[in-house]
Amino acid sequence: MFSSLPLRACCFRRRGLTLVELLVVIAIIGLLLALTVPAVQSAREAARRMRCGANVKQVALAIHAYHTSHGALPRSICNRNLNHPHVFDATTKRYSATAWTLGRPDTWCVELLPWLEQGILFDAFDFTKKVGDTTTSATKPVSNALLARTVLPIFICPSDVWSAKPLFRNRCSGGTGTSEGHGLWYAGSMGPHHVRGSCPLCPTNAAWGSSPTPSRTNPCCNGTPGVANHLGLDGYTQGFFANHPVPISFDDVRDGLSNTVLLGETLPYETAHNGVYVPSFATVLLSTPINLFASPQEIVPDGQHDSPAGAAAEHRVNGIKSRHPGGAMVVLADGSVALLSEEISFPVLWSLGTRKLGSRDVAQPVLK
Repeated sequence: MFSSLPLRACCFRRRGLTLVELLVVIAIIGLLLALTVPAVQSAREAARRMRCGANVKQVALAIHAYHTSHGALPRSICNRNLNHPHVFDATTKRYSATAWTLGRPDTWCVELLPWLEQGILFDAFDFTKKVGDTTTSATKPVSNALLARTVLPIFICPSDVWSAKPLFRNRCSGGTGTSEGHGLWYAGSMGPHHVRGSCPLCPTNAAWGSSPTPSRTNPCCNGTPGVANHLGLDGYTQGFFANHPVPISFDDVRDGLSNTVLLGETLPYETAHNGVYVPSFATVLLSTPINLFASPQEIVPDGQHDSPAGAAAEHRVNGIKSRHPGGAMVVLADGSVALLSEEISFPVLWSLGTRKLGSRDVAQPVLK
């Protein structure tokens, strides 16, 4: 007969982590998170940047298709409501304002809809009425005002926090009767030139005189001095889009399509002049450094069309910019997409913005 032996107490005792061991585990977990989270964020941003590049690429291909069909690029405004296309003043280098019918949804973006698989939306618009018009008819049963609330992801950069709310209440109306409109993240290049008669961001350089003064020899603000119509040299934009209804052709490019910016990414929250449906020119300047962000005082309030900071802010709010780290997306006229670094030099940026003056612009010395 066996006697029962007492079981050792150690058989029932469970050993837990000491405080030091617990702190080590927490430190290891924290280190892993510190290594993992940035990698995940970087991977997500890379995916968003690829999607952004695909979007702007499709818009560029649509522009090429439009050019093939029409022999020129769409105008910034008045593609279907330019009443007198030959009313041009040789002295002021501008089309008479009486030649425009502003406020209609005939923007360059809307003109591309048939080539962006949005032909049904294009056909639904009534181009004889303003964007904010709420009336309907038997042939146009949906109002322009309702159609203009259609969100088009192809014109939106997913890296911007405002991409989730693409309808803004501070769009330049162009006579639409409403300031609400779809923001545009990919705007047409106006090239390097002045706004409202000056360019406060141009560096001082004796080679072309007083830097903010527009002139034929000023590569930062190519333009005709004294002409406040923002058109650029001799009434024509140095890029592909103007603030007047002037059609530009790829045949006008002398610098090479692969050396000229067609579209540039921007942040519509910072400017009221970029909209998909709202006729507000939808352009960017290449006389502004990449990723020059607007200050809170320069943001256009709801219901207002221009920056409260005045003309100087126009250059800051209307430049090429994005929420991609280190640069912003552009598409060149040959359809290739690139991320322009925010470290790019001014002369190279000016050269990329011009259709005919690139070699001369780069040759100009710059004093920083």
